Amino acid sequence: MNTQPNAMAQQDLQEGLQGPQAVPARYARFGAFLADLERAELYQNGRRVKVQAKLFQALELLLRRAGDVVTREEVRCHLWPETFLTNLDANVNTTMNKLRQVLGDSPESPMYIETIPRRGYSFLAAVQFSNNPSEAALEMPYKELPTVADVSGPGALWSNERFYVFARMVSLLFGGMILGALLTFVWFFSQARYHRASTGVSTSMSVAQYELNWLAGLAGEDRLNPHG
Repeated sequence: MNTQPNAMAQQDLQEGLQGPQAVPARYARFGAFLADLERAELYQNGRRVKVQAKLFQALELLLRRAGDVVTREEVRCHLWPETFLTNLDANVNTTMNKLRQVLGDSPESPMYIETIPRRGYSFLAAVQFSNNPSEAALEMPYKELPTVADVSGPGALWSNERFYVFARMVSLLFGGMILGALLTFVWFFSQARYHRASTGVSTSMSVAQYELNWLAGLAGEDRLNPHG
């Protein structure tokens, strides 16, 4: 009986259980995320994401083995090397599900972590390693960057400068409306005062005319009756 295939399979399993292959780089860029492998920190679009230690260890294992199938046994040996777990699948599944939640991923339509039935997991996204976080971002293909959050979408248009310009335009618009309302009020007020003044002048002229007519009438009666 030929035992060579079984021996090769056993050798591959032992090599996989030794842990992920060493990558001489500190940072790993994938999609909108940047993992600091030295400090065990994860960033999304420049903002730090809270992630538990075990979840980051699982992420690091997948990143260093991106494109390969990482078995459940490899995950267990990497996360709990000296602990015997009676319910291996439940612990591994829980870890991977929590890691998916951190990355905003879904097992039904995965962008990062794909489940390989009866085998393990595979990291789908392209990973770029670098010792400089900015270099890792520049070396990534452009289409790989906007995965979870599209940095070139409509939200990116609302920069501080554009928001300031918009706020300035709105303030000018409201200022113009208020100024127009004040000018209209002043015009109506001046018209009302002019109307009242014109009415007062007309009334004064009418009273003066009446008095003149009355005096003229008295003078006429005196001429008709000189002796009273």
